[in-house]
Amino acid sequence: MHIELRDMANKVLIFRRGSIGDAVVSVPALNVIRSQHKKSEIRILTNTPVMGSAAPIQAIIGKSDLIQGYFTAPPGGGGIKSIKLVRDQIVHWSPDTLIYLSEPSNRISLIREYLFFRSCGIQEFIGAPFGNSLRKYQKLSELLWESEAQRLVRAVSIEKTEELSWMFNFEGFEFDKAQNLYSQWDGSAYIALSIGAKLPDKDWGDRNWGKVIQHIRSAYSDLGIVCIGAGKEKDRCDRLTKDWKGPVLNLCGITQPRISALAMQNALFYVGHDSGPMHLAALVDTPCIAIFSARSKPGVWFPRGEDNHVFYPWSTVHQASHRTGFRTAGNSIKLIKAEAVIEACEQMIAQQILP
Repeated sequence: MHIELRDMANKVLIFRRGSIGDAVVSVPALNVIRSQHKKSEIRILTNTPVMGSAAPIQAIIGKSDLIQGYFTAPPGGGGIKSIKLVRDQIVHWSPDTLIYLSEPSNRISLIREYLFFRSCGIQEFIGAPFGNSLRKYQKLSELLWESEAQRLVRAVSIEKTEELSWMFNFEGFEFDKAQNLYSQWDGSAYIALSIGAKLPDKDWGDRNWGKVIQHIRSAYSDLGIVCIGAGKEKDRCDRLTKDWKGPVLNLCGITQPRISALAMQNALFYVGHDSGPMHLAALVDTPCIAIFSARSKPGVWFPRGEDNHVFYPWSTVHQASHRTGFRTAGNSIKLIKAEAVIEACEQMIAQQILP
């Protein structure tokens, strides 16, 4: 009987840096890996997020049928002592295979990473982006590139036409926790809002958000609103929603990411920045109205799903470099008009709660 080497591997180490969004878009690739390594123990080597308020990958993926454990390195890998500590932990576990799921490092860093994993005793490498095919996103159309989820599946798939599986399991107690958050509500329909942004050029600004929130508040007085984000965003959300007429639930800094995802599951839609909460909303099939800067190429980090409204500074996209997209001040998120976002919100509401 022919058995592929992958099926024989006992221990598989996945290398994936990042936080919430990076974890969510990894789900299809993790499902592929699990299908290829049905009997293997799989762990992830990840990092503490550079942004202190960001949740690590393990806070989203958890320990499940997909992943059985984690190794964590400091941001940027840390110093020699930290690197040695992580290496000793990996060597002690003794994995057979390394699967590279991180965004590509520059080639010098990639060689260092390769030598590090070889020093851990790992012999088989899958998905290491030495070639251009995994270092660049494929262009799908004149204005759209493949998603990071698609690139990761390309990196690990035997069948290159493999479809993306977003199967993801939550625990029963997590559903209960999310349900209990609404115990004081009277069944009001609600929207999910997240205005947090890791970087200043990804923030649409209070003036724009104020216009959108004021319009929805005035037109739909019974609608509820749920704010999702880090603790540092709580006061800002309180300020923006202080005159909201319907029920308000500010969960910024209160709920863990998996509970936040379930708290958005029954929302009419998510509206907010390109962020971790946006990806959590998409993970539970909540339609998204997403505001993007031009920091990444269009499509790479767009939320999954067909019912989304994505706003991006399209008018200048032809100037983007093939690899990094554009980062100049002239290609600002502020080019996106509040009136267009309000129209998208109106459409979402009309589709779901109006006769």
